[in-house]
Amino acid sequence: MKNKFFLAGQMIVILFLCSSCTTYHFGVANRAAMVPDDFGQTEAVLARAEQSPGAWYCPEKIAKAKELAREGAEVYWSCHNTESSRLLAEARQLAEEAERCGPGAVAAPMVREAPIEPLPAAEPTPERMKYCVSLGIEFDINKSEIRPQYHDEVAKVGDFMKKYPTTTAVIEGYTDEVGNDDYNMQLSQQRAESVVKYLEVNFGIDSSRLSAKGYGEAKPTADNATDAGRQKNRRINAIIDCALDVKDIAPPPERLCMTLKVEYATDSADIRAGYSDEVDKVGEYMKKYPTTTAIIEGHTDNVGSFEHNMKLSRSRAENVVNYLAGKFGIDSSRLSAKGYGSTRSIAYNNTAEGRQKNRRINAIIDCVIDK
Repeated sequence: MKNKFFLAGQMIVILFLCSSCTTYHFGVANRAAMVPDDFGQTEAVLARAEQSPGAWYCPEKIAKAKELAREGAEVYWSCHNTESSRLLAEARQLAEEAERCGPGAVAAPMVREAPIEPLPAAEPTPERMKYCVSLGIEFDINKSEIRPQYHDEVAKVGDFMKKYPTTTAVIEGYTDEVGNDDYNMQLSQQRAESVVKYLEVNFGIDSSRLSAKGYGEAKPTADNATDAGRQKNRRINAIIDCALDVKDIAPPPERLCMTLKVEYATDSADIRAGYSDEVDKVGEYMKKYPTTTAIIEGHTDNVGSFEHNMKLSRSRAENVVNYLAGKFGIDSSRLSAKGYGSTRSIAYNNTAEGRQKNRRINAIIDCVIDK
């Protein structure tokens, strides 16, 4: 009996000791015995900065550095190694800046990001592309009813959405500049709603899958100084959000917008081998439809200088263009690259998740198909 109590006591002690064995970095529990070297490097830099005279003059930098380090540890254990390295490097840089602070140091003002602009309906998101169609509908003056001869135009959207029941759509209405702003905004909304109602009644599309948005005379596509230009500006666009394999889309729309799930190493523009399949989607589609053209857009988060991010995003877009030209034989005249840096954020950059969303490649494919 004594032996049993003795063994039970030993087990309790062992369990207690094991529960006390968990180690932490930056307040985040380790999930493995080994951690990357930059964990230790960052801890050393932070400790040195906290003990330096500069910590008294720039405490806000120390606090921010520790916050970045903690976030770096969290994303590392979520298997985002590259993002972790970026955050830890930024934490070390900020801690070193704090260490150099002196009596003349002025606390840097907190920089708040500008509010994120509402995303355009045609902005693609991971897993979902945007199928964009301009409907050649002409309306009577000051009217929003769809004339019978244009029912086939609306059927382009209705048939597609019936075929793919997981799709949703935003119907956009536009006017020319004749009339005042408020009236045109109201008229464009009514025309978009008229198309939505037609799709609900005649194609059985559930109202939860459709929304209408009037833009009035905003975003003209032609010169309002001519009758022909004004006619072009009085238009209806359908932006269909769909989670489909690009190979399944036939016939192609006028414009297809997709986000390519490509992750890059820090400060690198090289396409990693594991992500080439994403870029291949664009190459295969453009090879199948040889009259298509594409703009490859590069976007970054806001870590780093404006100039650096603009250059990096451009380099990444150009590498995708070169890949498409080399592997699929797409003529260079059909491809162009554009780098936007961090100027078109789709999420706030104050979290790892937001920065990951902003580091993206978009392919905007314009389709000019011979009927």
